[in-house]
Order: sequence, then structure tokens, then C-alpha cells
Amino acid sequence: MTKQPPDRSPRTVDCPPPPDGCAATAGEPCLSHGGTRVRHSFHQARTAAWEAARIAAVPAANLIFDAKARRGMHGKDAAELLDKNGYSVEAEQLRRAVSEAHGHMSARQAIAFLVDHAEGGEGQ
Repeated sequence: MTKQPPDRSPRTVDCPPPPDGCAATAGEPCLSHGGTRVRHSFHQARTAAWEAARIAAVPAANLIFDAKARRGMHGKDAAELLDKNGYSVEAEQLRRAVSEAHGHMSARQAIAFLVDHAEGGEGQ
């Protein structure tokens, strides 16, 4: 597991209640064994909630996420969708990323690219 800065970690959201999580509040580590042991990772439900919050914070990524849920989509298709919906800057960034990946980019990877880019991660 790669170590992430505190602000880029599932720890920034609440862990869902049992049985999916441990109900740890944001900032607190996940617990296991009925709350007696600190986990060295996060519950899957907490990671899913964190990813959903990250995607929701980036409107262009959220648009692709919603469209991807309705049908399969490629990174190139995601760029076209963004362009048609007024996200021309993000569409161009995504087109460049698809080109640099030699056309190999899924909609999921496109969403991750946009979220990372918005957070000041790779690509900036």
C-alpha cells in the first residue's frame, strides 16, 4: 500500500457503520475486531465513499461517471461528452492524456485523471 498525504486519503470521510465499516469519524483510523484494533488500511466501504466524494467534487468527472453508469465508454468518448457539455478545457486535457496513452484509456481512467488533475496531482 502506498502512503498518501492525509488530505488524499479515505481518512478524510466517515467510515460507514457496520456491517460494511466501523463507523470511525473523519480523521480517525478504521478499527477491526469489534473496535479493539487499529486497521492499517481502510474498509472498502470507506474507500468507496471517499472516491464518490472526490468524483462529486469535480463536475466534469461527475458527468463522465453518470454517463458511464448508463453505458460503456472509452476515454475518447468521455472527452467528446465533456466537449458537448461545455467542458472544453477539460475535454482538451483529456484528449491529450488519451493521446499520450496511445489511445488506451477507459472512462474510469479518464475520471481518475480529471480528479487527480483537479486536486493538483499528476498532469499539472
